[in-house]
Amino acid sequence: MIRIVCPHCHVSLSSAELEQATVDDQLSLLCPECSSVLVSESRHEGEYHTLQEHYAECPVAHA
Repeated sequence: MIRIVCPHCHVSLSSAELEQATVDDQLSLLCPECSSVLVSESRHEGEYHTLQEHYAECPVAHA
């Protein structure tokens, strides 16, 4: 099992112990002990792109 240590209060947590919330229109995982945001991601799915799109001007050489 993977454990996450909160960098703020140093409590060891499993992924099942993290609380989910929406903060500033971002999905977030919070520490249940100190309520610090540990992980967040945007809810807007159009804000990402693939590596091929990012490096479109650079040809990719396959080995």
